[in-house]
Amino acid sequence: MENELEDILDLKDRAVHKIVFGEGLLKSLETFKHIEGSQKLVRKINQELKFLRKACKINSLKKEHLQCSNLTHFSALINVLKTVDRCQSLNKVFLLDDRKITVDIISDGGLTWTKVIARNPKSVSQICMGNSSFGVRSIIDQAEDYVDCAKLHPCLFQSPKIIFVFTNGIGSHIAAKLESYGITVQGDRVSDNPLDSDSDCDIEVDPEHPMCMRIPNVSDLSTKNISTINKVNLDVSAMLAYCSSVTNGSAELYDFNVSVLKQQAEWERLRPQKPILDAFFHDKILYCCQTAKDNFVNIVETVGGPTEKIRAKELLNRLIVLPDDADYTHTTDGEQFRDIFDKVQYAEEKILEVGGKIKKRSFIVFTFGDRIRAVTVTANDGFVRAAKQQGINFVVFIHESRALTEQKEKIKAIPIEK
Repeated sequence: MENELEDILDLKDRAVHKIVFGEGLLKSLETFKHIEGSQKLVRKINQELKFLRKACKINSLKKEHLQCSNLTHFSALINVLKTVDRCQSLNKVFLLDDRKITVDIISDGGLTWTKVIARNPKSVSQICMGNSSFGVRSIIDQAEDYVDCAKLHPCLFQSPKIIFVFTNGIGSHIAAKLESYGITVQGDRVSDNPLDSDSDCDIEVDPEHPMCMRIPNVSDLSTKNISTINKVNLDVSAMLAYCSSVTNGSAELYDFNVSVLKQQAEWERLRPQKPILDAFFHDKILYCCQTAKDNFVNIVETVGGPTEKIRAKELLNRLIVLPDDADYTHTTDGEQFRDIFDKVQYAEEKILEVGGKIKKRSFIVFTFGDRIRAVTVTANDGFVRAAKQQGINFVVFIHESRALTEQKEKIKAIPIEK
């Protein structure tokens, strides 16, 4: 009884400190009361304070009320607000399709959009891996929304620059992913090594070190314990990465003035993907569905270079192409590894809804892989995360994305001086 009383008093004491903290935020906002949206922020802070005061008064205060308070986020937002130039709006809402996108801070006369994230890095990573409640959007999903929305709302004939500020730090791998979208990432980088947890090798060390070359670069989204499954289903992204010029030597010869290609070339020099894919394909039977093959051929014919087209033809000669609706009875073995694929839980009572990250082509490719009981090799981590949030865990091996680059090497590449 005495301990319970002490806990209640401690909670009340912490709540009082939280209320004083919130009142301090309101005072600091007085400087910015001329900015559009500042009064909306004031109302949100007052709502938090009203709730805390009422909970204290009627003795209904719980630890979760303090842990989940939005005051921490509001404080982070105000601290960032103090550092920007020519802020013109706070919590500005834009429409993207049928969704509302809220931009925390618009500054530089409209040329810069800033999002403030006060979550801890571990929480951000877990949500990116799909370990969250249904409907919770990851920071990667939000980044894509920001990029798409910025294109629809140019300022001075250009898309606004996007900055994500992580006040408690961000995992280095997620930061790199955000930067690949052209987003500027601010905040301390912490380790979130995407390599196997047993590894001593960090991604910042010499990529030519023998230890690094031996350890597969596997995302935490990859299904565990799948090395003995002898059937592989290739997604279009895997075929492109395997045949790309950048994964077949040109990363050591060229840099690019296109941001996405420049980033991929840097990643390739650090973590070569072809050896990883070759190692995973070893002693396995390679399959793909007709839709994947048709899309791959169309992309190669449209943007592929001469040697990329040769590699594409060689890869297709290694593949067994099956109809989109094929199942394990069309392959060389049937019942083996059935238990693993049964855990996907893809059934009529749990339908995967097409929309957002669940594109029709990817839906066909991934469900084909599970029907033939093969590991789907893919760079489409967005699809895997979105499916996981719907309770469906595909059997996958994730690798880093690589585009076809040979044609771009003629006009967009910068030779690397040895």
